[in-house]
Amino acid sequence: MTEIGLKTKDEVLIPVRMLNEYRYCPRLAYMEFVDGEFVDNEHTVEGHRRHETVDVEKGKMPSPDELFGNMRARGVTLSSSEFRIISKLDIVDMGDDHVFPVEIKKGKGPEEGAWPADVVQIGAQIQILKDNGYECNEGYIYYSASNKKVKIEYNDDVLIELITAINGMQGIMNRELIPPPLRNSRKCEGCSLAVICLPDEINLLSERSDDEDIRCMYPARDDAHPLILQEQGSYLSKNGDMFTIKKRGQKIGEVRIFEISHVCLYGNAQISTQALSELLNRSIPVLYFSYGGWFKGYTYSLINKNVLLREKQFEVSRDMKRSLELSKEFIKGKIKNCRTMLRRNCNSECKAALNELGRSIKKIDRIKTMSSLLGVEGNAGRIYFGAFQKMMKNSLDQEFSFEGRNRRPPKTPVNALLSLSYSCLVKDLTVAALAIGLDPMEGFYHTSRYGRPALALDIMEEFRPIISDSVVITVINNEILSTEDFIFRGGACNLSSQGRKKFYAAYERRIGQKVKHPVFGYQVSYRRIMETQMRLVSRYLQGELERYIPFTTR
Repeated sequence: MTEIGLKTKDEVLIPVRMLNEYRYCPRLAYMEFVDGEFVDNEHTVEGHRRHETVDVEKGKMPSPDELFGNMRARGVTLSSSEFRIISKLDIVDMGDDHVFPVEIKKGKGPEEGAWPADVVQIGAQIQILKDNGYECNEGYIYYSASNKKVKIEYNDDVLIELITAINGMQGIMNRELIPPPLRNSRKCEGCSLAVICLPDEINLLSERSDDEDIRCMYPARDDAHPLILQEQGSYLSKNGDMFTIKKRGQKIGEVRIFEISHVCLYGNAQISTQALSELLNRSIPVLYFSYGGWFKGYTYSLINKNVLLREKQFEVSRDMKRSLELSKEFIKGKIKNCRTMLRRNCNSECKAALNELGRSIKKIDRIKTMSSLLGVEGNAGRIYFGAFQKMMKNSLDQEFSFEGRNRRPPKTPVNALLSLSYSCLVKDLTVAALAIGLDPMEGFYHTSRYGRPALALDIMEEFRPIISDSVVITVINNEILSTEDFIFRGGACNLSSQGRKKFYAAYERRIGQKVKHPVFGYQVSYRRIMETQMRLVSRYLQGELERYIPFTTR
């Protein structure tokens, strides 16, 4: 056999499944093993189902010198200290003096032989058995969809492929830069991590591809939705695969757990330990708000294991030059979208404001300091909110007059709506940051301080006008809300319980609305776009993109 050419050995045992992923796509292996990313799709769910019987440990696995007769073991976990790999073997068939592994695959095999990635995987399993003292020179791959069993002989070619995959995995484990995505590959179309990888998008933005046909390889909308509990005294508990909502012992609602993206608890709404534990198991965050909608904090499962990404985030946040580069893009996107809102809703009456905002955008490219950027943003905000009233129907001027922004507490209905809408938006971007593995509290433009989700506030800038402000204009102009939906107390103004329900429904409609992405050309919901933009920030931090491009609409 070929002499082993392994590079320096890492203390970490590499799962054999990752060698399969590496041979299939190095970027996929990096995301799953280094970043800790994984998303199910119909292919992975079906694969799990096919493996249910073989994953359960069954049958004895005697030592090499105790083999006798024909035997079979399932779900056998073994490792190789020489090759630094570990595997849970689906099936090990045994004879009097030899063994051979059988790997179960849910898909179809090629017309001849087996897929290269599967050959590496079965080769690794053979090597593990050999290193544990068993006589093993062949293995089998069973492709369920085509009902075909393929024999793989362990020869020099298979060993070379195995060593190449192990060295490759050790290489990506010890490098900071993520491997580049595949170009125009059919492999991406069935990959569950396409929504995370963004292969076509990253290739386009990094100028590795000039193909204008960007594939949207994930659902345009997320099927999961937030569960909002604002009924005071309500109690969320677990009942099988359902969550039940009760108040004073009476059931007032129920929802299937898999349909929930995150849970929002307002004021005195409560949750059982069992329900909270189930949410942690599924990595579904729980977010806490005051009765009036102030975002107080969150509970989340153990944070994404990609500490390298968070190290890069903290490194860039302390680099004033790179932080300024990112911040300029955030604010440029915000001002452009402010112009879009004014142009859509009061074009003829807002020409002066539109011109001034246009000049503000041009100033940003020449800015050299963060204080100058704060000044441009502040002036643009004054111009924008100075024209905000003109976006509302003239007949509603008395009920919803707006003379300027005020907060903590808001004093008018429009300011109350803006504050609540911004709170909802920062909540959604905090959830997106947690899911990706970024620290929502460490930002680049907004300074970090106790309890402040600075990163969420940063990304929020470009979405404030087209999501939060748009929802406010919609509920006012469409008369979804009236002044009867507000409570005035001690100079402060807040929405009533019924008013908040109407507003949350309008907000969810907005972020579920599909829009054409101006760069990638496909249609996806605003919620998907917020997640995509957060991922583009992470790619910039990891050095995969030279600059961050904000989301803007026409």
